[in-house]
Amino acid sequence: MSQKIRIQDDLYLAVNGDWQEKAVIPDDKVQIGADSDLSDDIRETLVKDLEKLDQTAEEPDDDHALKTAAHFFTKANDFKTRDRLDFQPAAARLAFLKELTTFTQFQDHLYDLVKGDYALPFEFYVDSDFNDAKNYALLLYGPSLILPDAALYRDLTDEAKKWLVIWQKMARAVLEKAGFPAAESANLVDDAMAFDRRIAAYLPTNVELADEHTYNNPYDWSDFAALTQATHLSDVLSTLAGKTPDHVILASKAYFEQLNQLITPENYHEWYAMALIQELLQDGQYLSDDWRILVGTYQRTLYHQKAPVSQVKQAYQITNRFFADPIGVYYGKTYFGEKAKADITAMVHEIIAQYQRQLQENTWLSETTKKKALRKLDTMVVKMGYPDHPFSLYETFDVQKDDDLLTAVTALAQKTNDFWLPRIGEPVDRSQWAMPGHLVNACYNPSTNDITFPAGILQPPFYAYTWTRAQKLGGTGVTIGHEISHAFDNNGSLFDEFGTMKNWWTAEDRKAFEKVIAAMEAQFDGQEYEGTKVNGKLAVSENLADNAGMAVTLDLLKKASIADLKDFFKAYAVSWRTKMRPEYAKAVLMRDVHAPATLRVNIPVQNFDAWYQTYEVKPGDHLYLSPEKRVHIWNH
Repeated sequence: MSQKIRIQDDLYLAVNGDWQEKAVIPDDKVQIGADSDLSDDIRETLVKDLEKLDQTAEEPDDDHALKTAAHFFTKANDFKTRDRLDFQPAAARLAFLKELTTFTQFQDHLYDLVKGDYALPFEFYVDSDFNDAKNYALLLYGPSLILPDAALYRDLTDEAKKWLVIWQKMARAVLEKAGFPAAESANLVDDAMAFDRRIAAYLPTNVELADEHTYNNPYDWSDFAALTQATHLSDVLSTLAGKTPDHVILASKAYFEQLNQLITPENYHEWYAMALIQELLQDGQYLSDDWRILVGTYQRTLYHQKAPVSQVKQAYQITNRFFADPIGVYYGKTYFGEKAKADITAMVHEIIAQYQRQLQENTWLSETTKKKALRKLDTMVVKMGYPDHPFSLYETFDVQKDDDLLTAVTALAQKTNDFWLPRIGEPVDRSQWAMPGHLVNACYNPSTNDITFPAGILQPPFYAYTWTRAQKLGGTGVTIGHEISHAFDNNGSLFDEFGTMKNWWTAEDRKAFEKVIAAMEAQFDGQEYEGTKVNGKLAVSENLADNAGMAVTLDLLKKASIADLKDFFKAYAVSWRTKMRPEYAKAVLMRDVHAPATLRVNIPVQNFDAWYQTYEVKPGDHLYLSPEKRVHIWNH
């Protein structure tokens, strides 16, 4: 522990201060920490394994998906070929788009654009239906904006204006590199930016996106067809799906309600310009080294990343974009032991049981709501380590030896759409994992009421089989409790035990819970990190989960010694070890529903008696909070 800072004043720095002072963020990163260090180790291991797997003559254990992933990684990492081909793989795609100069041509070729995975003025996904989680539904989103938050367009700050200039310069450079004359490139960029500004008024802000209600806007298919009749979008999607769905969910409601006006014969030139630029930015990732560095300029500048990632890192990232699931199964089976899996699974069930006790003893929930909350815990599915086999989608994947990288990527994207679109209206396959086995992360999925803890995060500095119980609970137990509690946060509480968005609260209970939510928003709102203030409303769901996760694990340590509690708090602080570039912090806090790591360590502890008892924290200490301001969720 750092001797410069009292733990009563700053738990995070008292534990992590020496590391924080000495740690250096590499030029190709915007942040480092416990999770990124571990992710680097996993990447290095898997890169070697993928290279070795691609050199073997036979498929390991008849694992076609893994062998295909290894072939794909080799192709992505073959920069000699990527540099030799340069722009050639994208030339035909750009030529096709350049021919669509009128709105009528766009209408006539929308099927080809969607089928061919070209840049589009919308995004679509097939996922659990918000209103019937047993079946898949089609969800439609508006396009991404240049700036990281739609709210920024309402009153452009000087910083936002600088970001737009950076994007503008990059877009011009990309167009000119693709062969457009300088004057035409400038005009195209102006038109594209006009389209971006115009649609921003109809896309949800990041604060709105943090509320699950924002996404759930079901429309009968006939009503959707009327909304999008100008583009023929409904006809194209139903053709690709091989059926006419009963309904669609418009996650970007206002955007699609205005789509017939947002893209018209009169203003089509604006989308045409944006389509050309977005296609080049999309394709450039898979071309030569010069191209992939150029198209990443805006993101690197936005987050103050000093250098692009190395070639091998980018190849690994691209491979994970398409093959994370089979790679994760391989990693889990190869590097995660059954003994550890059994140990951590037992801890999960112990924490769930403690949640049940907290809910049963809760003083402000009615018996009606309690029973439904307990039922949700009883039916929660626990996914620990890795799945037994890759999801069925990957059985359809193949990579042709002679294809260039962009062609291979396009084929995989088409296979993905061909797999998912026909599943609209069909039963959800709940065996699918939300995260791959090698990822250093964890999650709760409200649509399937399950928690996922990949093998990647179930190792030091988060967990080790040989650690004490207090260390395990501090390093990983709080995170397990955090994910479980997402079932009952401001968003998760909107879904029933099957994952359907349905109110199961009494009006009085919901009103009482809204007071807890408001109190948690207030604890974080305006807190500063790297000169930027936290938006308490944006981050409230994650902060509620942190609080609840710490509460349930500390309940399990009620009879623990002071030494054990110190181990708990230290392990918790180490697990959040993070260092960010200030510029990245400023940008990411606009859209991230997670508060900065330092605050996620220092603020939650102040709500619990164990914190004050363990370190004799008193009024006047920086991490002292008067009892009436402490936030307790379920265990009171």
